[in-house]
Amino acid sequence: MKRYVLTMLLVAIFVPTAVFCQEPELKEDPEYQMEMRERQMELEQRKAEMGFQRNMQELELEKHKIGLERLRRGHKHGKHPLLFLIVLVHILVAVWVYKDIRQRNAGSGIWIVVALVAGLLGALVYAVVRLGDTDKRKV
Repeated sequence: MKRYVLTMLLVAIFVPTAVFCQEPELKEDPEYQMEMRERQMELEQRKAEMGFQRNMQELELEKHKIGLERLRRGHKHGKHPLLFLIVLVHILVAVWVYKDIRQRNAGSGIWIVVALVAGLLGALVYAVVRLGDTDKRKV
């Protein structure tokens, strides 16, 4: 008899708890379904944003790689437009000095070498030196 009472007592304690703890059928509840759809849409939106961010980072990384490759190729060949411009200026200055020497029938070829080596500075020195030679002009 004690066993029977004890069994009934335990059943009385645990059965109502189990009955009350059952969740109602949420899958059929429209509010639950709406909330689940919203959560699913949020999750998909976050995935899309993360994919977009990842693609942007990959593009930025690729851009930096291309820039580094260009710099590496540029230094490897040693082609610099500024160097070309400087050499061109030196040559043009030397041509100007040569033509001036030929026109005046005065001076020597050393000024052409100075103009080639020193560039604009050599032409400036030549111009200052020839200022004093006004009487040797060709008429």
